[in-house]
Amino acid sequence: MIIIRGVNVFPSEIEHHLLRVSELAPHYQLHRFLHGRLEALELHAEVTEYFYNQVGGDLQSGAAIELVRRIQSLLKTHCLISIGVRLHPPKTLPRSEGKAVRVIDRRKQENPV
Repeated sequence: MIIIRGVNVFPSEIEHHLLRVSELAPHYQLHRFLHGRLEALELHAEVTEYFYNQVGGDLQSGAAIELVRRIQSLLKTHCLISIGVRLHPPKTLPRSEGKAVRVIDRRKQENPV
């Protein structure tokens, strides 16, 4: 369980809602870091190859920005948290043979992301 600004959230709860977004692959990571003195959370999510080809590999396009807004709205509505979202090309986030590492704790690093 992660507590962000007084809201308890489970990574599995976030995953449940992310899997409903057809443009996202089932590979993601949650990065915890300090923003000033407050703890913050940022989602790093892989898009599907289909979506990546649709936007011509440009994850700064209007469609990609709209996808980020949709993900943020979905998580705000269902998980009650506001987090940053970064999209990544297909097959770029690390894979694991064992248990997947979903939460990366960067609170002790100076340059979090």
